[in-house]
Amino acid sequence: MKDFAKSIRKIRSDKGYSQDYVAMKLNISTSSYSKIERGQTDPSLSRMKQIAEVLEFDLGEILLEKLALTIGNTNDLNPSEGYSFVMRKEFDESLRLILELQRKIAELSAKLEQRG
Repeated sequence: MKDFAKSIRKIRSDKGYSQDYVAMKLNISTSSYSKIERGQTDPSLSRMKQIAEVLEFDLGEILLEKLALTIGNTNDLNPSEGYSFVMRKEFDESLRLILELQRKIAELSAKLEQRG
């Protein structure tokens, strides 16, 4: 989640928002929000969605970027070379991100069906 923390810090800064402003919009203390930005607290998926709404960015894009960084760029793989060794922690993190993305896609699909 350190990458998420770095991403939201940059997005917030680029938009000129203060931590106080974002914390107020999230209805949490500035200290709590600061811990999220510093990577000291891992936000829940629902909190990540709230942050994305306040900072006006696409959470799916951020998670996809993180997933791409976690598992590497598969376009560079040569099938004849096989795959490199993956640590259990990296595998678990990749799986967790994939599951989060699947939930997000399911939520978005349900919203689209409701509109249609």
